[in-house]
Amino acid sequence: MADYITDIIARYEADFYKVKQYGLTLQVVKEQTSEVCLAAVKQTGYALRFVNKQTPEICLASVKQTGYALQFVKKQTFEVCLAAVKKNGLTLQVVNEQTPELCLAAVKRDGLSLRFVKEQTQELCLAAVKQNDRWALQYVKEQTPEICMAAVQKNIYALQYVKDLELKEQIRLELNL
Repeated sequence: MADYITDIIARYEADFYKVKQYGLTLQVVKEQTSEVCLAAVKQTGYALRFVNKQTPEICLASVKQTGYALQFVKKQTFEVCLAAVKKNGLTLQVVNEQTPELCLAAVKRDGLSLRFVKEQTQELCLAAVKQNDRWALQYVKEQTPEICMAAVQKNIYALQYVKDLELKEQIRLELNL
């Protein structure tokens, strides 16, 4: 009996050491404990793919390490999604249920995530062009003078993404370009 327990403990310690060094080895761990899974996702968030029993704690640790691990979360919660988009705004593309708060957090982290926003608002678009002035403007569906001016004032090269030719000329004249 003592040998059996010693063997289990040794196997657990070996598994724990392996996943702590290289999280993806979790895929070959037979006895997954929450501690072993947590160590694996803290090493690489992508190890979540191999977690048999996902818990909110494991999922949260995973997306905090690698935002894109959200794609492997079986049950997305607001808290887990928010942590993911705060880590990497572009993970908005794998969020199942977008909310205005999630979208705002994503575009504040990376303005280019605006391209994945299903329902753009003036506030979201302004936040996106303020974060990524040059490139985000191309993803604004309804470009207003205010949004375009904000982008061009921060970065003159954003002018190339102003779709309305009259507005583009108006901005040129106003900024003496």
